[in-house]
Amino acid sequence: MKIFIDDTYEALSKRVANDVINIMSNASKPLFCAASGDSPKGLYKELADQNNASLIDISNWYFLGLDEWLGLDANNEGSCRYMLNKDLFHPLHVKKEMICCFDGKTNDTPKECNRIENFIQQQNGIDVAILGLGMNGHIGLNEPGTSALLRSHVSDIAETTKTVGQKYFSKPQTLTKGITLGLATLMEAKHLCLIVSGEKKAAILKEALQYEPTENIPATLIRDHPNFYVYADKAAARLL
Repeated sequence: MKIFIDDTYEALSKRVANDVINIMSNASKPLFCAASGDSPKGLYKELADQNNASLIDISNWYFLGLDEWLGLDANNEGSCRYMLNKDLFHPLHVKKEMICCFDGKTNDTPKECNRIENFIQQQNGIDVAILGLGMNGHIGLNEPGTSALLRSHVSDIAETTKTVGQKYFSKPQTLTKGITLGLATLMEAKHLCLIVSGEKKAAILKEALQYEPTENIPATLIRDHPNFYVYADKAAARLL
């Protein structure tokens, strides 16, 4: 585990972008797993800015969505795919055939999970997985109590996540289940990059990095990954 602490969120975002670009440029069939939400927005903007300035070439990158609210898809404002389209895929001008995301409106969740796992295998694994840290320690939609042995699966949304998740929607949204990459799948990624910013995340970041591994705090279960990188701004790292 390597921990990088920057004074500002902007500096943090630039650091992650440079590291991601370095990793992806050395991959033969690059697969980038993207989390939606606020934490990685700065990274995605930096990637788009560099791509639009022709400083990088992402034309051979494949993209994978980390998770989705069950019952929602790209047409629903606030869904994970909607957010990724807005923050990452559209600014980067990614071709549709290079993108694979969970369909939250699927009628066959086991088949959908298999489709995602097969896509990962076809690309020879995930090269970089971008992760955020939930207020309850969740990773993706792997909520407290989730087994570290699970691959892609349907999860029950914790009460904390139901509450925090409302910020992505313009009107109240019923959130009960999610579909997500499992911790076992993520542990097979070549690099895991956890992005944490803001004072409100300080307490859970301390727990994620310093508590004994426990399913009650899913983030503690990925610490032993051989290439686990934590990127925090000074506000989020104030208790470390």
